[in-house]
Amino acid sequence: MYTFNMQTVLDHRQYTEDKLKKDLAEIRQQAMAADRQIQLLKNKEIDTRTSLKVEQAQGLSSDQVVAYHHYLRRLSDSIARQAAVISEIRDRELKKQDELLEAMKKRQILEKLREQGLDRYNQMMLKKEMTFIDEMAVNQFARKTIEKRGEGQ
Repeated sequence: MYTFNMQTVLDHRQYTEDKLKKDLAEIRQQAMAADRQIQLLKNKEIDTRTSLKVEQAQGLSSDQVVAYHHYLRRLSDSIARQAAVISEIRDRELKKQDELLEAMKKRQILEKLREQGLDRYNQMMLKKEMTFIDEMAVNQFARKTIEKRGEGQ
């Protein structure tokens, strides 16, 4: 039975790769949530601007216009902060992807070594089996030859 000397290392690399995949999935979920959040903020900003135009057309006090502009400025600041958050999340995502690719390469190298070792083992076992079969055939031939000589006397 073939045993791979570095199976423990391979198992650890597989575990590391799986953990990185999980981490990357979580980061991608965070990115999607952040994208939804910024879209909501942008929609609020559009709706607020539309409401401001409608109410200005109907006549709006200067205090209300100032309040609208103050709210729009806060929305704009929130959008900018959210864009920075998204940028940071995307950077983390790219780094995690690079880590995952590196982990996958390391695991695949060990898997190739395991496959090569298994191939060598199978070839060695086949050679031993062929040698055994050859020995059995030679012994059987020798036995038959001895039996024929014994009958011939």
